[in-house]
Amino acid sequence: MRDVFALILFFWFTSLWAQEPLTYKDYHQKFQNTIFKNSDSALYYVNRIKLDENSFKKTLPSYYYHQDLGQYYFFIGKLDSSQRHYKKAYTISSNAGLDSLAIYSNIWLANHEYFKGEMQKSNLRYERILENSKKADYLEGVTNAYGMFASLEPDLSKKMNLYLKVDSLYKVNKKQSSLLARVYASIAGIYLEAKGHNDLAKYYINKCLEISKKVDYPPGEYEANRLQIKLAVQEQKYDKGILLYKELLQQGIINNDPTAKDVATLGLARMYLKKDDLIKAEEQLKKGLYLLNRSTKSLILGEAHLHWAEYYLKLNKPEMALSHLKEARLNPDLTDTYGYDTELNRIEIKYYEAVKDFTKAYQLKVDYDQKIEFLNQQQNADGFILDEQLKFREKKQQELELLKTQYKLAEEQKKGQRNLFLGGIGLTSLALILLFVLYKNRIKTNKKLRDIDTLKTDFFTNISHEFRTPLTLISVPIQDTLDNPDLSFEKRKHFEIAQKNTKRLSSLVNQLLELSKIDSGNRKLLLQKNKPSQLIAAWCDSFLYLAKQKKINFKTEILNKERIAWFDGEALENITINLLGNAIKYTPNEGEINLKVSIENDYLNIEIKNTGQGLTGAQIKTIFNRFYQTDGQNEGSGVGLSLVKELTGLHGGKINVSSEVHKWSLFEISLCLDKNKLKNFEIIETSDDNSSTTAINFVEEEHKEESTAYRNELPMLLIVEDNADVRTLLTDTFKRDYEVIQAVNGEEGISLALYKIPDIIISDLIMPKKDGIELTRTLKNDERTSHIPIILLTAKAGDKNELTGIRVGADDYITKPFNQKILKSKTASLVTLRKKLQSRYSQEVILKPKDIAISSIDEKFLDKVQKILDEKLVDSTFNTNDFSKAIHMSRMQLHRKLKALTGLSSSEFIRSQRLKLAAQILKTSDINISEVGYSVGFNDHAYFSKCFKEIYNCSPTSYAGDRKNP
Repeated sequence: MRDVFALILFFWFTSLWAQEPLTYKDYHQKFQNTIFKNSDSALYYVNRIKLDENSFKKTLPSYYYHQDLGQYYFFIGKLDSSQRHYKKAYTISSNAGLDSLAIYSNIWLANHEYFKGEMQKSNLRYERILENSKKADYLEGVTNAYGMFASLEPDLSKKMNLYLKVDSLYKVNKKQSSLLARVYASIAGIYLEAKGHNDLAKYYINKCLEISKKVDYPPGEYEANRLQIKLAVQEQKYDKGILLYKELLQQGIINNDPTAKDVATLGLARMYLKKDDLIKAEEQLKKGLYLLNRSTKSLILGEAHLHWAEYYLKLNKPEMALSHLKEARLNPDLTDTYGYDTELNRIEIKYYEAVKDFTKAYQLKVDYDQKIEFLNQQQNADGFILDEQLKFREKKQQELELLKTQYKLAEEQKKGQRNLFLGGIGLTSLALILLFVLYKNRIKTNKKLRDIDTLKTDFFTNISHEFRTPLTLISVPIQDTLDNPDLSFEKRKHFEIAQKNTKRLSSLVNQLLELSKIDSGNRKLLLQKNKPSQLIAAWCDSFLYLAKQKKINFKTEILNKERIAWFDGEALENITINLLGNAIKYTPNEGEINLKVSIENDYLNIEIKNTGQGLTGAQIKTIFNRFYQTDGQNEGSGVGLSLVKELTGLHGGKINVSSEVHKWSLFEISLCLDKNKLKNFEIIETSDDNSSTTAINFVEEEHKEESTAYRNELPMLLIVEDNADVRTLLTDTFKRDYEVIQAVNGEEGISLALYKIPDIIISDLIMPKKDGIELTRTLKNDERTSHIPIILLTAKAGDKNELTGIRVGADDYITKPFNQKILKSKTASLVTLRKKLQSRYSQEVILKPKDIAISSIDEKFLDKVQKILDEKLVDSTFNTNDFSKAIHMSRMQLHRKLKALTGLSSSEFIRSQRLKLAAQILKTSDINISEVGYSVGFNDHAYFSKCFKEIYNCSPTSYAGDRKNP
């Protein structure tokens, strides 16, 4: 027995001896595993690091002690203490040169500034974090910076782009983290706020939940649960919310997770209060009494007091609610200050109403209403516009009074004529007298009618000008607010609606002014030489998508497309767009529209026929009257067709309407194209060069010299468009500033882009064989073309369609019909931006892919270039042929790729790299200067000196002397 006991003791001591003591790393890891589950246990592990005196004096243990203690204080809501320890951790890691640890501490300091409302400081700190993280190749620093930039970005499209960029970075690096879970939660929140996108919200909530479980991140699970509950509350499914909270409570009990239990208990109380089930609400609140008695404060302590206060108010016990309201004000939820404060105000108002202190209740109600009003800025903007609309109605009432007077005068005229006719039967002499009186009255009446017409015209002109001032006063504050980077998504959406309606009112004002200019005779035709049929064909393409949505059979027969004539382009566009817009609007689903365009005897003939309800004889007579609508329920102002008629007459043309009720309507327009027959016009001089740049043949010989292939200094633009008229219109727009090449579909566009490597691409979205999305995805993922900016043109408007284009890498997205000036400006901006990126290359001593590249594909390409140069650059026989073979590209492809990224041709690039390497050797080495050129691949020392002087404005000898003897 004694031997057995001795053997047991031997093995016990052996196991103790074999077990290594815990280190600071072990305690740090245990802290990370418990901080979200049991803060007291987490604090114990932090203190264990400090208790080890020998270890604590070292850099890393000291760093982790302050870092973890900062996180602990942050978790329990003591932000000042938390910030103090993070600063110490940052100082320790910075002094020790521990870049990634210093960046991690700096991230938390930036977060503190964010939670304290110091947004500008936080943003500047994150900019430094991003810069340092890129240098240190620290993924968490880069993604945290993009995540914060996204949270501060007011533009929803840019915000989503930043969040998706974080997602892409993690996917590329095949990593997952708690930040990725938070990003998915943020995206889900955005879709949840945007009504009608609940399916996408659910998708990202599930992704947040999935990542949180994989990386053991309980706050992510809580956030996913909160979003699911928010979705349920939004849909007023309180029972579902209760079920979700019960599931969370069960998980907290199983995992012994106090945070989960706290959140679930209070959440259940909130749900039961919303359902007015006070018995169950009291039961949950009593279960959460421990929250009120904790020695340390919690982020949800204030919320607990709010629920108790509301519970007692529902029981009509305001005296018991008061103490909880006081505590709630002392313990706000720091993660949602504004929302919490608003909720606190709402319950305080109920309290003061209960104790009949209506003065205090009123004061709080005013403050509360202001906050609610701030959250619903759209109502303010709409109210402002409604005030102006009321003024418009008053003015319109004046016009109606004028029209009523006109009607009475006409009735009096008819009555006078009738009486005159009856009296003339018996008394011829009296009839003559009466006819004379009638003649005099008619003169007066006509004069009065002309005066009324003049008064109407002046009225419309004046009121249109008067509208511009209040519209400007509305538009400018709205635009200023939209420019505010701190504006939330919800408020931005409301202001964008207000801005859209402001632009709509501005458009109506412009139409009224156009009509007024025609009435007053001040509207002149601005004639220019162009191809009217071809322009109409291009404009028609903008309506194809709308027709396709309604399944309308849109047929066109456009002749004489190459015929050049004199006409007013703006007038023709107004006429065409108005008539086609009406045809689309009034043609039922699966209906038909026929457009015929031809030029005969110097007249442009346009026929637009559409199926539908048609027009009655009475409607045809009045359809061109201003403000007339065939149906009072229709949208619009009734100005469009009136403007069409006036512009047609101004252009020496005629308009005719015919219809068969319940079957079809036909508009026939003829416009005079002979300037000798037109009046009141000005000539706009244009170039007679109307030739279009044709597509370049694919089978050009590739062995042509670079000097021949690229002698044209204009940037190369590739237009990919299946509609020949739009393609020609775009070519004519850009041919003076770009070398234009064309492709008729996405497949041909991809082939041509890979062969020619253009500087920029403008592509339609919907095309045969391969569409614009496939073209963008293919080219952006090919290292030969990944750098090329791409602009997508489409009739498919909307954030969802634009997001699809941006996701695959498109640089811009423009809806049809597009403004040619805006398209030209955006194209020029993208080309200019590419040139600015090229200038970075000349400022670097050695090639730095991350500084020059604009995408990961470009970065990989430049890395490959660097490896080839490291191996081949000093070889004097290394040339462009060797370079293109080594990189597996044709000489032309390599030339245009390098030209786009660095601004240099292949041979210039090799020479530039050799000169930069020579400059580096001259600065850092004592090698004989005559040997420097040979060491970097130059055979001729004189040629080396000449090239060096061209770049650095001094000889190699002077350069070396200046650098070594500053």
